[in-house]
Amino acid sequence: MNSGTTTLDAAIPQQVLAQAASWLMLMQEGPLLPAQQRELERWRLASADHERAWKRAQHLLTRLGSVPPTLAKQTLDRPTGRRAVLRGLLLLMGAAPLSWWAWRSQAGDYRTSLGERQHARLADGTQITLNSDSAVDVLFDSAQRLLHLRRGELYIVTAADPRPLLARTQQGQLLALGTRFSVRQLADETVLAVYEGAVQVRPERASVAPGEHIIQAGQQVRFSREHLGSIEAVRETTLAWRNGLLVADDMPLRQWTQELTRYTDQHLECDPALGELRVSGTFPVDDLPLALAMLAQTYRLQVRQTGRQVFISR
Repeated sequence: MNSGTTTLDAAIPQQVLAQAASWLMLMQEGPLLPAQQRELERWRLASADHERAWKRAQHLLTRLGSVPPTLAKQTLDRPTGRRAVLRGLLLLMGAAPLSWWAWRSQAGDYRTSLGERQHARLADGTQITLNSDSAVDVLFDSAQRLLHLRRGELYIVTAADPRPLLARTQQGQLLALGTRFSVRQLADETVLAVYEGAVQVRPERASVAPGEHIIQAGQQVRFSREHLGSIEAVRETTLAWRNGLLVADDMPLRQWTQELTRYTDQHLECDPALGELRVSGTFPVDDLPLALAMLAQTYRLQVRQTGRQVFISR
């Protein structure tokens, strides 16, 4: 690596690191007010050392997702607790080895295993929630904020920031326009659902002019690398997975089994003759036996299990 003054490993005055740590801790207490945001921007522009210290602070929070657990136990409403948090942040920012700051490749910065969900707040205040068996790389720099969804499903609540926020999947890129939205990576498609604001879709192999392919709140769309599918309506109930629930509203049984399979290592299958049976109700995704019992009782079905194979029939 070059030894220029713009690298994260170059020496930064302790006083500047302390100022960056103070800003970092302030952001953890809640979103910055507009006046605070402007003050932070002025501080960053005051010198190259300030900007390098802030980039190091951003890397720290992006790698950890929030204040480190050992520091988060301190109470910020007590002067002694605040000083302890500042000392800990300052230590991490000033003493962490260069290899610690390097971005991880291959594996996501945030990941969940089968049946697990995770919530995190990023350095800019953006909040993300990962569904079961998901992975996302978080790459922030001075020009943009990038969330690269490697697999699974991601729910995003964007924070105000002058840098654009982009989400990338295998099929293309999404530009958030001040919004809440979810992104799901399927085998050959991406599913985008927008709940507030709007998101512009940029398929990998399709040219998109400004103002085109914008999905508005209350809409969802599937897209491949070449084109967008039809725009459909979406409801907040599709986000019930964040609370460990699957809300089915006239859902085909075949789709119901596919959705539940996302949260378990058991294989669910239904009699082909029942594939289009319409299912409605609220089912727990973290308790498969209970979900199956509810289904069987409501629709007078039979559930047979052999090892990890579950078969649903009349």
